[in-house]
Amino acid sequence: MRRLAPCCERSLPTSTMISLLQSAAARALAILCAVLLTVSGCTGPQAPHPAVGRRVGSVDLRNLADRSRPSPQFVDRVTLLNFWGTWCPPCRRELPGLVRIAGRLQSDPRFQLVAVSCGGGGRDDLEELARSTRTFLEGTRLALDAWADPDGLTRMVFSEAYGFEAYPTTYLIGPDGRVERVWSGYRSRDEADIAAAVILLLRQIPLPDQRSGPAAR
Repeated sequence: MRRLAPCCERSLPTSTMISLLQSAAARALAILCAVLLTVSGCTGPQAPHPAVGRRVGSVDLRNLADRSRPSPQFVDRVTLLNFWGTWCPPCRRELPGLVRIAGRLQSDPRFQLVAVSCGGGGRDDLEELARSTRTFLEGTRLALDAWADPDGLTRMVFSEAYGFEAYPTTYLIGPDGRVERVWSGYRSRDEADIAAAVILLLRQIPLPDQRSGPAAR
């Protein structure tokens, strides 16, 4: 067997070996983070949703309990706009948390939850949607003022301009009518995150009796 040249047999200095091991460990960690990106969160905070900062205009929605009610407005209030469906398992898991948030804030006129019940297709049969939504809410004992997008026009607008791609999707809209946060899909931690974001926005809006200043004597 051919003997290696003497230079190949010499041991590397200890400091060099440590440096090489550290570099190898760093590379291994980087590879691990890339592979486990969605689990470990090694890359830090995610980029904001593309809808954040965009102003939401008027929408054409129908209240399922009272068809004569006008569509909700988003100015001067903090709004959670949620697209969900009774046929959607993640929606059914998320909705109770949104109802809890709305219940804690039901006496606060600065907040509104606009939960849009959606069918599985583009256009919805309003009567059938009302029946299925009412049956679901009664069965789960959720006190919710549900809305509908019977023609699918609002969903089309949000799909094209606000990145609406999946059920459920929840938009947090500030009092200036601009999107502040977006949650797409369902994660158990979202309820606490949504509640904290809502409270943070409400702190920026004075209560109605504080807007006009001290009462005159």
